[in-house]
Amino acid sequence: MSGPEALGFAANLYRVPAEEGYFLVDAGLPWEAKRLLALLTAPPKLLFLTHHHLDHSGGARALWERFGLPVLAHPEEWPYLTGERARPPLPIPLLGRKLANLAPLLPKEALWPIEEGEEVFGWRVVALPGHTLGQVGLLKEGVLLAGDALRGKGLPPRWINEDHGLARRTVRRILDLGVRRVYLGHGGPLDREAVEALARRLGV
Repeated sequence: MSGPEALGFAANLYRVPAEEGYFLVDAGLPWEAKRLLALLTAPPKLLFLTHHHLDHSGGARALWERFGLPVLAHPEEWPYLTGERARPPLPIPLLGRKLANLAPLLPKEALWPIEEGEEVFGWRVVALPGHTLGQVGLLKEGVLLAGDALRGKGLPPRWINEDHGLARRTVRRILDLGVRRVYLGHGGPLDREAVEALARRLGV
């Protein structure tokens, strides 16, 4: 593998080459875990979670149980991953809160904290807040793994962003990082010109 390999699940997951192996970015929905495990012929070095939402972290417990791998996540996301705090409800009558919180919980011993500026196999951790307050991505040589900082050629809908104003400002931050190509949790990838066009539309 020469670069991030997208794995097609409800959200894009990425298999990223690393020394003598690979690591995973995000883990899909809980009910996708069996299919994900079947794809992994060798154990990942680690799991990097961009944020806590169900379609990105739902398979984390299954991966940890199978491989005993470290699960890297920003501390802002930990309470949702461990069950100390409930995820915000989805906009579905009666079932929204339950559906948002279906992911098997992670024990704290599975989690490793990551902060902006740290490195993961040569990729730099960058803060991309707004969709969630602790959302992070990985940057290397102009390539950004951005989680849900962008969606398609726009932003995620306002109702699923924890701070929509901050999500808008993160578009400018992505450009300031000097990105050339952005890999997304939904849609993409995008080149720099597409991100610049979005920033102009948003006025950021």
